[in-house]
Amino acid sequence: MNSPDPLLDISNLSITFLSDGIKIPAVSGFSCRITQGTCTAIIGESGCGKSVVAHAILRLLPKNSLVEGEIIFKNLNIYRLNERTLQSIRGNEIGIMFQSPDRALNPIYRLYHQILGPLDIHKVVPVQESEAHIYKALRKAGFSDPEHSSRLYPCHCSGGMNQRAVTAIILSLEPDLVIADEPTKGLDRSRILDIQASLKEILHENRTLLLITHDIRLAHAIAHQIVVMYAGEIVEAGPVNAILSSPSHPYTRGLIQSLPENGFNPIPGCAPPLTSLPEGCRFADRCYQATKMCHKRPANLTHVNGRMIRCHRY
Repeated sequence: MNSPDPLLDISNLSITFLSDGIKIPAVSGFSCRITQGTCTAIIGESGCGKSVVAHAILRLLPKNSLVEGEIIFKNLNIYRLNERTLQSIRGNEIGIMFQSPDRALNPIYRLYHQILGPLDIHKVVPVQESEAHIYKALRKAGFSDPEHSSRLYPCHCSGGMNQRAVTAIILSLEPDLVIADEPTKGLDRSRILDIQASLKEILHENRTLLLITHDIRLAHAIAHQIVVMYAGEIVEAGPVNAILSSPSHPYTRGLIQSLPENGFNPIPGCAPPLTSLPEGCRFADRCYQATKMCHKRPANLTHVNGRMIRCHRY
């Protein structure tokens, strides 16, 4: 994760939401470097902060948020850009695939016009080349008959087809970085495989992918690097194959052991509320290896054998 030329460089990012005088630390000290043409997956339980990080990259957080740290994209500090420059980056250079493609598409427009609209806004190709560009994007996204498919409305499409349509929109804009936020949430395995194929197509285009997911199998199938989050902070990060085959942090091991193919052994207990975080390690109350020190002092993120681990045992 220490590339000299990252496309996206997030350094010590902390995000706090302010609500009725209460401070909610959603993300604490998050750092990650992502290089061109690779996929980095952020995994963790719901509420761990992974989607908050995704939205922070495009400055899509609510007004009651306090952001500290830096997000550098192509040597530009996202939080120092004016709104006009930021608008030119959104969609054109950084694309985001929100949760639930069925709701991301406008039900009253055919797929053709759903792709044409962003193309026109960002001036990706000359007007006379738009039609061919749209058909090309649909074909890359898995539509065997793009001319016919372009005339469909979202209600005529399956969930997998709508996901491919969202992918076609992203491919047509040709962004350097694509953020996929929980693209498989609530889907059955057959639809997940459709989405997996769509995400791989983005990587085949030599684009960069940030995958936000709770689906460990999906992350294993397409990611190069993985970041494991718990209660707002990174607990382990590094090469995906190394971490998923030999996890070091007790939380990462617990996630893997909870998979159906590993016996479906869920981690006991639940994550602490962000409004009342423990004094020591945030995972200590659920950790079978916790010591007195774990409950009294937070663990630092330490570099060990090519990965980062937040645990007192390292």
